[in-house]
Amino acid sequence: MPAIAKKKPTIVLQRTRHPLPESNRSEVVRALQPIQTGSIELYLQLKNAHWNVRGHAFGSLHALFDATANEVLEFVDNLAERMAIVGGEPLSTVQKLASVPQLADAPLGMKNQDEFIKLIVDRISYFAGMVRDSLSTIERNNDPVTTDACLRGLASIEKKLWMIESHLQSKA
Repeated sequence: MPAIAKKKPTIVLQRTRHPLPESNRSEVVRALQPIQTGSIELYLQLKNAHWNVRGHAFGSLHALFDATANEVLEFVDNLAERMAIVGGEPLSTVQKLASVPQLADAPLGMKNQDEFIKLIVDRISYFAGMVRDSLSTIERNNDPVTTDACLRGLASIEKKLWMIESHLQSKA
């Protein structure tokens, strides 16, 4: 299980004329923060796999891990901007992000492609579940724009999950 303890940071909203009520904006930001942290952690684990994977499928996995990392990075950028739009403050320092980790760290010394595939499939699957869990809070707080941003990112991430997981299933 890739999850670790979830410490929730304090939510401080900026003054804004955004039409969503403050209590709703606060809940939306609270729902987005674990996704933001988890996506940055996922991005780094994907880059680790991209840089260190070895095996007969090196070329395709190297490219796939990199493409997936770039999609995760685009997703986190969209989420962080959305947090700022509704008055939240995206976590933007290593220290702040490290204080609220969401995913277990990847073990050192991994090189084997099958180990990396299994690890990345596990991490992406868990992360997709985090996004799905947060969606109910966002929807309950009447923020269809943030819901849409999360759904678009989730669709992209789940497609990459399928593509990476397919490397395991071909050996069955």
